Parts: sequence; structure tokens; C-alpha cells
Amino acid sequence: MLKILPVLQSLFRNKKYLALLILAGLLIKLLMLPFFPEPGDYTFFLKPWVEFIRSHGYWQAFRFEFANYSPAYLYFLLGIAKLGGEPLIPIKLVSICFEYVAAWFIGGIAYQKYKEDWVRWCALAVVPLLPTVLINSSYWGQCDSVYASFLVGSIYFVLRKRSFLSILFLGISFSFKLQAVLLFPFYFVLLLKNRVKWYYFLLVPAVYLISLLPAYCAGRPLTELLSVFISQSEYYDSLSLQFPNLYMWISDDHYETVKWIGILLTCLFALLTGGLLAKKYRAQLTNDYLVRLALLSAVIFPFLLPGMHERYMYVGDLLAVAYIMYFPRKFYNALGIPLISLFSYALCTSLNESLIRYLGVPVTIFYICVIGLLIRDFYLSSLKEDK
Repeated sequence: MLKILPVLQSLFRNKKYLALLILAGLLIKLLMLPFFPEPGDYTFFLKPWVEFIRSHGYWQAFRFEFANYSPAYLYFLLGIAKLGGEPLIPIKLVSICFEYVAAWFIGGIAYQKYKEDWVRWCALAVVPLLPTVLINSSYWGQCDSVYASFLVGSIYFVLRKRSFLSILFLGISFSFKLQAVLLFPFYFVLLLKNRVKWYYFLLVPAVYLISLLPAYCAGRPLTELLSVFISQSEYYDSLSLQFPNLYMWISDDHYETVKWIGILLTCLFALLTGGLLAKKYRAQLTNDYLVRLALLSAVIFPFLLPGMHERYMYVGDLLAVAYIMYFPRKFYNALGIPLISLFSYALCTSLNESLIRYLGVPVTIFYICVIGLLIRDFYLSSLKEDK
């Protein structure tokens, strides 16, 4: 397969070819705009939230606990509510716009290695066409691209050694979704290696509090606002929601016990491995090292944590593209990540039971193999940098 790499690289350096891919991506998204799964989150959550905002006086609606999302995203829905009409297409367009922001940052990450503009075009062509990215925004109308774009932007600024901007973007990402914590091991190593000063991390709660201010000024109690993520995490009492990690095979009868054991063990794993990486290996935090570490965090944490949804590998999908662009000869290490995500998306269809029965175990084993390949690559590259 390595023999076809030069051909693929020449194609992806061709701006005309990339422009066609970008146009194809935009056309596909345009065709998908009117459609949505029924029933789905748009029917049960997003549309009713917009209607609630309209029927309760727009800003005045923020006095009430009408949604289980953080206020940061609900402000977008406020703007959509004021547009009038059916909110489906505006909701999707917001998410699609952030897809291209995320793609631009993925291209920016790759640009740090190549210093050539084609990599930005390549990311803008490839990222929005990832199957899970297409389904997430253009079909489901989900908003994972919003928090993910700021999280990927945070990694981009780490590579550029712009620590303040990096943690600022991390704070913005966290303000939209709690899933930003899936990269905790990455930032923990940055802290231990003194790549980012500890006090910069105070930006994260500061930005989150600022994001709550408009809703607080509208009259919603601060206690409710501060507990949004807690309420959100307790909304579903399931160890795995269409995500092929270890918890898919554990009965929800043991939900509370297993959930807290899983969270505790994952935190201990992150602390221990972070400390090990910071102290045992003398490797400098080169951009190669950081790209590998970010992808590992985005892939391992969803495997270890309970309560993961089908969409929680979204950042892993994006960083898999960055990894493949950074290390094209090792593309096979990351190629399986979007496939695992696509399988988890397929579990949200009527084929759920059949897919779990026939492919559930193989995909979980495949997931473990992907993690093993990434760990092996990370370990071997760290040894080389230590010498």
C-alpha cells in the first residue's frame, strides 16, 4: 500500500483536485440540508428548544431550565429563533460552518510541519467529507463541530507555542461541551512539562463563567447554570450509548457502581501515565510528539470512560486526519478511527441489534488494536527522541 502513497500525495497537492473535493463536499451538504432522522434529537430537543425560546420572549426564556445544553450553544439557538421559520437548516448551517473552522485548524496543524499552503486546502477538502462529520452536522443537525473546532484550535496554538490562546480556546470549547475533557491527558502532560503555565488553566473556569453571564442576567439561578454538565451527564443511565468500548458488554443493572469505578480508574490512569510521560521520558515536546499525544488522548479516553455516546470520538476523527497528514507512511495507525466512529453511528439505526450481535465484539477488539498501534508508535517515537 505504501507504493500508492506518492500518487495520493501528488493528488492532494493538486489545488484543482482539492477545489473539486471542496465543491463536492459543499454540494453534498447542500443536498442533505432538508433531511433529518425521524425521530431524532432535532425532533425531541433542538426544535422544541427553539420554539420555547420564541414562545417565552427570547432572552426571557433563559430564566428557565428548558434545555440540558450549556448556555453557550443556546445563544446560537436564540439567534436562529429570531430568524423565524423552520429552524432545521439554520441549525445545520451553524454546525457546518464550524466544520470548516475545524478543518482550517487541522490544516494549520499540518502546516506546522510542511509550511506549504496545500495542506490547508487538503484539510478543507477531506475533513468535511469524513462520513461521521457529514452525518453529524448535515444530517443529524448536531453541534459537535462547534466545541471540536475550538478544541482543535487549542491544539493548533499549542504547536505554535501560543499558550494563552491555546487555553483560551480550550475554555471556549469546554463552555460548549464537557467532552473537551477527553483531552485531559494531553493538557496534563503540557502542565507537567511546563509547556503551559499552571495559571493559564484558570482561563477555563473563567471563560465558562463568562459564558454563563447572559443567562444569569436573564434571571436563571447560578446554581442551575453551574450544574448544567452534571445534569447532562445524569440524563442517560447507561454505561454505553452506541459506543463500542468495554462498557457495551456490561449490564446497566450495575450502572452506578461501574460508572464511578470507571471514572475513578480513568482518572488514575490519566494521572499515572501523565506523570510517567513527564518524568521518565526526556523527549522534548516536539510537534510530532504532541500530535501523537493529542490523538492518543482523544482515542483512549472514550474507550476507558463510561457513558460515552456514539459522537464522542468526533475529535479523534479530526485528529486522525492530522496524524495521517503528519505521518503519511504510518496512515494505517489512524485509519481505523473514523471506521470505529462510523460503526457507532450505525448503531443509532434500526440495525442496532444485528450490528452488535455480529460486529460488536470484532469492532471492540479492532478498537483495542488501534489503541495498541498508536501506543506502539508513540512509544517507539519517544525512544528515538530520547536518544
